[in-house]
Amino acid sequence: MTLRQPRFIVLIALLATVVAACGGGTAGPVLTDPTEIITAALKSSEAATSVHVDVAVDGVVPVPLPGGTTSTPVDLTGTTASVDADLANSEARVTFAVPAVLGLAGELIQADGTTYLKTTLTGSKFKVVEGGGASLPIDPTDPGAIIDNLGDFLLGAGVDPVKGEDVSCGGGTCYTVVVDLDATELADLVGDAAASLPVDIAGATLKVTLKVEQNLPNHLAGVIIEIGLPGDETVKAELTFSKWDQSVTIEAPAASARATCGRTA
Repeated sequence: MTLRQPRFIVLIALLATVVAACGGGTAGPVLTDPTEIITAALKSSEAATSVHVDVAVDGVVPVPLPGGTTSTPVDLTGTTASVDADLANSEARVTFAVPAVLGLAGELIQADGTTYLKTTLTGSKFKVVEGGGASLPIDPTDPGAIIDNLGDFLLGAGVDPVKGEDVSCGGGTCYTVVVDLDATELADLVGDAAASLPVDIAGATLKVTLKVEQNLPNHLAGVIIEIGLPGDETVKAELTFSKWDQSVTIEAPAASARATCGRTA
């Protein structure tokens, strides 16, 4: 027993070292201020070279019709997207599916300064997007913009982030920061810009929950966006961030995978 015990203790110590090394960073100072937590996540994102994002959306949203007086419901249940972003080189690859909209699915690639897109509605081959990423709802030439815009919102005037309970995430522990806006607060915050939004937010509430890894460098782990609509309907979008700073290769579609003519508007 006297010989086996030291060996067992050494084995436990080695296993503990391996587990700590796989934990995705080292423990940093405990953050309690929600603004500090948001700022730490933004700083780590700005310094990152790559990231993977999974998106899942559920719920029915009212989409304004031309003229702006009425809207029609659009079911986003089952909508998903998967993003590999090369932040260092402003390149990205996105696959997406919106089953409720004519079974729409597709893939977008931003590589070598060109945006390529194929969808189930446009054919099996990639077409060059006319005007590049600027003509799309989200510009793939700037993969980090969505995080920057989120940071601007969370740290903006009229928003009061609150630190929530710590939660398990990605094999570790995450801080949570919550922003909860009622219908009046959301309307005041959005103002005249509401008329240009792709969804009708009249009478809507908004709750945003941010998950930030406690281990340094405090990577962003997740974002949950919940829009409460009149009539007790809720639209929920969940973004899960992973593979920060891991090697990623984004390549333009092979010539055989590209349409010989035609561009998307």
